[in-house]
Amino acid sequence: MTTYKRILVGVDGSNEAEAALRRGINIAKDDDSILGIGFVADIRRIAPLIDYEQTYAKKAKDYGEELVEIYKNETEKAGVKHVETFVHFGTPKTTFVKKILKNFGPDLVLVGSTGLTPSEQLILGSVTEFVAKHADCDVIVVRGKPWNTKKDV
Repeated sequence: MTTYKRILVGVDGSNEAEAALRRGINIAKDDDSILGIGFVADIRRIAPLIDYEQTYAKKAKDYGEELVEIYKNETEKAGVKHVETFVHFGTPKTTFVKKILKNFGPDLVLVGSTGLTPSEQLILGSVTEFVAKHADCDVIVVRGKPWNTKKDV
């Protein structure tokens, strides 16, 4: 079985991204790996408002930082010893691949199946598809429920 030493998970707050993080945590614990958690604040949504509302950009960055901090805390509680976090502005596809993935240098990337609605996917393209196509390492596409969903007994 392959052992991964540097695992990167892309997060956006979606259920699929949380499922990817949950899977990344399990692999990182088993392999005693470094787990990277990356978030990209989407400038496509921010750019039209920046001239009028500088605080929107700050709120987007704050949201990303809070989100990865929550995930980092949960990851450490789950027993992962080495966690790194990344928050960047940009278009999610290219920023995740060209900045976060390139700088972290993972040997495994986990991403949720989609964070977009079907019409957004048609127009913008899938971040997941872009990551899978351009990553120089293994990529796992994860579908699933968030980790705080209670299991039926």
